[in-house]
Amino acid sequence: MKVVPLIVILFILAASLSLAGCAQTSADPKTAQMQVVAGQLADSIDTGLGDLKAGVLNNSLALSTAGLSGQKAEAVLEKNLLHYPWAVSSLVISRDGMIMTVVPENYAGVVGTNLSWQPQVQKANTDRLPVVSGVFRMAEGFTGISQSSPVFSSSGEYLGYTDITYTPEAFLNRHIQKATNGTDYDVWVIQTDGTILYDGQKDEVGRNLFADPGYADPALHEIVSRIMAEPSGTGAYTLHDNNLNRNITRIAAWDTAGIDGARWRVVVSSNGSNAGVNATSTPATTGEIPGASSANLASFVKEAAAYAKEHGRESALLEFNNQNGTFNKGSLYVFAYDMNGTTLALPYQPGLLGTVRTGISDPNGVKFMDRMVEVARDGGGSLYYIYPNPEDQYREEFKFSTVIPVDNQWFVGAGVYLPELSAGFNTTERDVLVGRVKQAGEYAKVNGAAKAIADFNDRNGSFANGSRYIFAYDNNGTTLALPFQPEMVGSNQMNFSDPYGVKIIAWEISAATHGGGFLYVDYLNPDTGKDGLKLCYVAPVDDTWLLGSGIYADRK
Repeated sequence: MKVVPLIVILFILAASLSLAGCAQTSADPKTAQMQVVAGQLADSIDTGLGDLKAGVLNNSLALSTAGLSGQKAEAVLEKNLLHYPWAVSSLVISRDGMIMTVVPENYAGVVGTNLSWQPQVQKANTDRLPVVSGVFRMAEGFTGISQSSPVFSSSGEYLGYTDITYTPEAFLNRHIQKATNGTDYDVWVIQTDGTILYDGQKDEVGRNLFADPGYADPALHEIVSRIMAEPSGTGAYTLHDNNLNRNITRIAAWDTAGIDGARWRVVVSSNGSNAGVNATSTPATTGEIPGASSANLASFVKEAAAYAKEHGRESALLEFNNQNGTFNKGSLYVFAYDMNGTTLALPYQPGLLGTVRTGISDPNGVKFMDRMVEVARDGGGSLYYIYPNPEDQYREEFKFSTVIPVDNQWFVGAGVYLPELSAGFNTTERDVLVGRVKQAGEYAKVNGAAKAIADFNDRNGSFANGSRYIFAYDNNGTTLALPFQPEMVGSNQMNFSDPYGVKIIAWEISAATHGGGFLYVDYLNPDTGKDGLKLCYVAPVDDTWLLGSGIYADRK
């Protein structure tokens, strides 16, 4: 996790990095180790891209006989997509740019849409070769990458292409996490046109270091151009960390990954004094939120909202953004956003002021900002997510926050950090969770709602595997399947809150109606008989009901 935004790092890098530093730092054992990691990361990313390529190629071969549309085409895409539970969607697009088939089903409304104007569609239909697109803004509001393969008829006629679409973060994080686990390394990945694909500051993803006005500095462009131009390299630089109020030395090493038109610079950086040293981790304990803390938090946020109403928006925001102000007590500080997710107050991350943060997610894929805006628009409430703690060297820690609207234009909030609570679910665990939910969804589509719901409720069946059971609700909040709490089946739980006031069913419905997603709940664990933190994944079966499952955080 970077303690300053990438733009700050690169600005100082541009001012202080010696071009002769490559030879000097490459002999340093610390830098040499990082150079190895950068190379291993590039190889791992290429392997992952190759695996995706093979899956999409299998789709294109099957579609040659199945056709570009219809149930057979959908079955081909669905079968392959189950192998990549972290991917967003898979499409078939004709040679004239029309969407012919799409999965999952919640995207069915886009069938028939003409995408011939999109650069990635034009490139795939022009090249008629496997293509890894550049990053682009998806209709859902987040950045994506399309990896495609052409479809030809048995006689060799070009018909169109099929693809799989995913967010760069979801793909890259599974490789980066493995390579950097237990180290103090930071990683960012950049296209050779300067577009950021991956960064510890998630708000940077999708921005372009050459085109974005916020990066308009000749010295910055000069050093970024060097990184973009050189397939591999190393360097050392010094920056002033405003958060820690000290100068720190950083070293960096980079390499190149990418296939089928993609060329990505993979940059590994670390503090020069302790590169490669194991990062400190805090063992998990009960992770309970004390009742007094949650009550005090609500009072603190109400006080901030009252202050804003009394003193007006401009004066209140000046006070909230003041690190020495009355509403900033280290890890307990007030933040503020407008109802579109634009940052108004964030005292320990001033570089984010004015940026729109909707669409960003925490390390487990929870889109906390989208949910925060929903909760504020609904009159206020609480939620969980993982976020950097300014009082703990900006480590990403579990956080419980409460938000309250000041008026219908903006809201304030604050949160308490729970560093003793382990919420770091690895990519394998999350992939298995998503796969379990998607497979249950396929079962429901094949066997029908009535049989599927009956099987989900069977405590002795394959879908009720202890804490990893499948649950289901309709979009009005009525419980359809809850195998270890059968007395709740048939009841409406739309307004149900967990022990800390988080409206979890409403959150699940919101995530599902947006195509599916992750969220946190505190809920009964049938394996222990006690409540516990749970990372859930939910997905729509159709436009009337959803299903989901979860994994509980370990307790030590």
